[in-house]
Amino acid sequence: MSLTLTATETQVPQHLPVQSGRLALADDELPGLDPEWRSMWNSHGSHLVRADEVTIMQYRTDPAKYSFAYATWEGPDVYHVEDRRIPVSHPTGEITVRVYSPQTQGPSPVHLNFHGGGWVLGNLKSEAAWCRHMCNKANITVIDVDYRMGPEFKFPTAIYDCWDAVKWTIANAESLNVDPQSLSFGGLSAGGHMSAVLAHFARDMGINIKLHLLIVPATDMRYCSLNLKELTPENCPYESARLFRDLKWSPLGREQWFLKHWLGEDADEQDRILNNDWLCTPVLAPNFRNLPRAHIVTAEFDLERDEGEYYGKLLRDAGNEVTMKRYPGVPHSFGYYSHPEKGLSRSFEFIEDTSKLLREVHHGTV
Repeated sequence: MSLTLTATETQVPQHLPVQSGRLALADDELPGLDPEWRSMWNSHGSHLVRADEVTIMQYRTDPAKYSFAYATWEGPDVYHVEDRRIPVSHPTGEITVRVYSPQTQGPSPVHLNFHGGGWVLGNLKSEAAWCRHMCNKANITVIDVDYRMGPEFKFPTAIYDCWDAVKWTIANAESLNVDPQSLSFGGLSAGGHMSAVLAHFARDMGINIKLHLLIVPATDMRYCSLNLKELTPENCPYESARLFRDLKWSPLGREQWFLKHWLGEDADEQDRILNNDWLCTPVLAPNFRNLPRAHIVTAEFDLERDEGEYYGKLLRDAGNEVTMKRYPGVPHSFGYYSHPEKGLSRSFEFIEDTSKLLREVHHGTV
């Protein structure tokens, strides 16, 4: 299977109606933006109060009020769904994982998913539709991990929760009816960041991973520093971050809101972690050689686009097997909008692409 960087552009139809929402887009704003997304956002998202515009406690009182969930859904039925409580170690405790199993004698291949949400938001509902699609379309067991998040559990707890879930899956392969020699993992945004880190952990511990799947990953957020008053090519090498820092649905301030709750509010302490700890900034990892096969998904209208593609270059330059695909015209969260009647075409494309990839990786067929 060969997935390559997409460079096509989506043409925006003229005279799209602009709604009265404060975050609405004008017809000529952001040329090349996917027309389906523009229409969906203007009609259903432009009145939104974003999570980063309120306190974390306000958000938690009514998450749906501050989340753009139009065109998301729970996903198709699968053969079997079961929640398990598993032990974690940093600090000691328990988390829940949700196991989606296909109808097969097994043992089946297994993929672990680490959801997005900036290490602060999200849960087992966030990517349920994608997990269910992968279970059915790729004929694999999918384990969705409900890792602990900030502000209660700051960096690096979430990373080690996900790593403990990988090790738990291998140790409990027989009861899960999965093949520990056919294991992959991945995640979206924050989940993509953690998948990048865990690939290094797996290599260093000699654990065979078939694929790590990095979906719009956060691999270098040093440009989110509160000490930077403006982004320039000198302090931010990623053009996408400079171009899209003021996107109405996901601006730079939203990323800074996440980091405040995950790294703490002290700007200098944030900088210390971002600039010195590769667990937080994977592009700083000391060794990129001999990592598992990788596939990196990026979105054209996403400030994190270029850091994800740069991470792919680092992997490729070190001799690893890497494929990448940029989805044109769409925002960071495009993969969520997969409702059968009102979803984005690019989201459906993403589901087909990733299910084919996981079938090929685990079964050798497309």
